[in-house]
Amino acid sequence: MPTPIRRPSHEESRSLSSNQVSPGQKSYLRISARTVIAMVLAVFTLAGMSACGPDRGLRVEPESEASPTLFESASSDAGEPDAPFSLSQIRKAIVDSSGVAVTGKAAESAKVVADCEECLKFSTPFMSDDKKFQLVTVANPRQKSEVVAGAVISNKNGEPRLELIATGNQLKLSPGKNGTLVVQEAMYADGDDACCPSGWSVQVFRLHDGRFEPGQRFTRLNGET
Repeated sequence: MPTPIRRPSHEESRSLSSNQVSPGQKSYLRISARTVIAMVLAVFTLAGMSACGPDRGLRVEPESEASPTLFESASSDAGEPDAPFSLSQIRKAIVDSSGVAVTGKAAESAKVVADCEECLKFSTPFMSDDKKFQLVTVANPRQKSEVVAGAVISNKNGEPRLELIATGNQLKLSPGKNGTLVVQEAMYADGDDACCPSGWSVQVFRLHDGRFEPGQRFTRLNGET
């Protein structure tokens, strides 16, 4: 009966010389070393892919024509952000209306605009049905890097008109395809930190019969849409 080969311990393996190892054992050791090296490289590769992966927000992917994340750059015809109305004129329009727009209302945002001048800023204007709309954002007065509201302004007989106002967490407003406005909002699950929402909600507003109407809302939470 052949004598079984005993695998040497860690300390014993270091004392074995090449003369003490049979050809079969040498081949086994070479194969084992290659296997261990391959496994180590695979672990480091997977770790690098995880560290460099995308965030948990919505990704811009041309998978469907209906995707709300297929943004287009604002048309150059939209002109400057502060034309025709200045920031002070738009602020007065928001405050005077108490945040009530043709579409949507936000009384708390109107109070923020009235009390915090630096919280109101211009964003990218856009064109819809050959008409220019100015876009402003409202920041959280306690955390000015966070946008909590956005408003769309039109020119109505030479006066600023509040067409649309939207509110939300870490709000992002962008001109979309065919004169639409895309509103993206952070979605939080129980236990989420303020910095790290679990997902996003996206809604597209389209000008229809003289007013912006909300379309379907797309939500992605914990990686699921």
